[in-house]
Amino acid sequence: MKLETVKIKNFRGYQTETIIPISNLTAFIGKNDAGKSSILEALEIFFNNSLVSCEKEDLNVTADDNQIEISCVFSDFPDELIIDAANPTTLAAEYLLNNENKLEIKKVFPATAAKPKEKVYIICNHPTIENGKDLLTLKKAELKQRAKQTLNIPNENYNGNINSSIRQAIWNSFENLELQETELLVDKEDTKKVYDTLKSYLPLYALFQSDRQSKDDDKEVTDPMKIAVQQALSELTVELDYIKEQVRNKAIDTANRTLEKLREMSPELANALIPEFKTEPKFDSQFKLTIKSEEDIPINKRGSGIRRLILLNFFRAEAERLRAQHQGNQIIFAFEEPETSQHPDHQEMLIEAFKELSNTGNSQIILTTHTPALAGLLPLNSLRFIQKNGNDRIVELGTEEVFTKVADTLGILPDPISKNANAILLLEGKSDVTFINHTAEQLKNKGFINHTFEDKRIALVPIGGCGNLRHWTTLRLIDQFGIPYCVLLDSDKGTNEEQNNIDTIEELRNNGIKAYATLKREPENYIHLDVLNLPVGSTFNFTETCDAKVLIAAQKISRKQNVLEDYWTLMTAEQIREIEKYDDNGTERFEFSEMFIDFLSIV
Repeated sequence: MKLETVKIKNFRGYQTETIIPISNLTAFIGKNDAGKSSILEALEIFFNNSLVSCEKEDLNVTADDNQIEISCVFSDFPDELIIDAANPTTLAAEYLLNNENKLEIKKVFPATAAKPKEKVYIICNHPTIENGKDLLTLKKAELKQRAKQTLNIPNENYNGNINSSIRQAIWNSFENLELQETELLVDKEDTKKVYDTLKSYLPLYALFQSDRQSKDDDKEVTDPMKIAVQQALSELTVELDYIKEQVRNKAIDTANRTLEKLREMSPELANALIPEFKTEPKFDSQFKLTIKSEEDIPINKRGSGIRRLILLNFFRAEAERLRAQHQGNQIIFAFEEPETSQHPDHQEMLIEAFKELSNTGNSQIILTTHTPALAGLLPLNSLRFIQKNGNDRIVELGTEEVFTKVADTLGILPDPISKNANAILLLEGKSDVTFINHTAEQLKNKGFINHTFEDKRIALVPIGGCGNLRHWTTLRLIDQFGIPYCVLLDSDKGTNEEQNNIDTIEELRNNGIKAYATLKREPENYIHLDVLNLPVGSTFNFTETCDAKVLIAAQKISRKQNVLEDYWTLMTAEQIREIEKYDDNGTERFEFSEMFIDFLSIV
């Protein structure tokens, strides 16, 4: 299931119900004590109530009542639920979806005890008509009585052994169910069965806090490993179910044989006893995974930078694994200030991993940040700005005014642009500047183009891609000075980002902006094999869609972010012409030569 919205009321700084949309990647921005961490911790309480648990003191000081409310709205819920033997039903058939046809679960914590106990409600558009509003709370015998004796529904209209069938027959007997938004308490009978079933589909939620003491079982390290175990178990469901069934059958067989022997001695007692296999095994508590430091030094005794570096690479590894996989439970990674104790290069790598993870289809990322460089790389649609409003909080998103508040709060400035610049070419990363300059110089020297970008005073400005905050602040500066601009993006061909980039280029062109995406995945995919000085007989190669920089870096023992600087600068004009050549329906074309000529014509 995918988290669409979180609603918070009477929790810490949030007095009135605050509705917060959650996307695949969500970033909360605001001043200190604005309430960013409270949202992440409210979700921890909703999903786990362990790393952070609800306490009486969490009640808002000006709350109208003593109840803390945390609600989550989900999409992509299961098509079927089995709550009655092996007979499936659906949330829609049971009238358990809200007015927007989403699954909404509210948890209420009465702040009358030091550790409030949750009450769970499903907020749904539910029947309110007499004899039709309480069916999910009735036992089978009560449902039969309601159908037969109270409403005189013929027996042939339902299967008396299946609760959902009896309910449907009862609801079908009314002309108007008088559907209204209802808070359906999950406490007994099939309401409890529904929720118990839904719990297995809820996303895994992992919160990584930035400011706390290290413990022997430091969750900065154990939580990712715990998730690894949970993911492994979710991918082995069929095998584990088979094992559980075999254990159940053998255990019950032993119990039956025992009762048979008992029947020989005391038939009356034996006939009164029934074998029941009650406890489901909790496999995730049986498997422990950790990463040991050198000389058996616990990881939690290492510096916070080292612990977070392990986390960084956990997320990067997950991004790589999940690119090609769409299985297992949805996972929500919530990260407070991921920049903490990290080198700026690592911060950017972490954001790239977050962006990749959020596009895998089974992960959502929620984070807070105070760092301008990191926030500048975040997509505009991910930004949520939080500010105080007395004893309440306001969460805003999606407008030019909000982007301005975020940029001003964090001090995000556009990259400096030369006063002498006649135009601007917006690029994704710093290494793309090397790629553009070297390519233009080589092509000009051999007469394939007439100018370089420097000749025409076209400034090359890396912004980390289009649609992020840095891009937005740069465009504000461009608009202010009336400077023409053009855009070059990686196509990210073969990845989940490819369609987004196609759409971005199309939108830019529709607005009269000269914009291109590389035909191959990214510039590294154009590197000529000859400049790599591979051993004689080497079969090393890469395609136009693979992660060429990773493959090249592994071959040459080089950092992948330095591949363009190290090897593209060795490319000759002839090699560039060879790798940029492509066939366009029988016509020989040259990608960069033609693209650069078009860009250069902007001045």
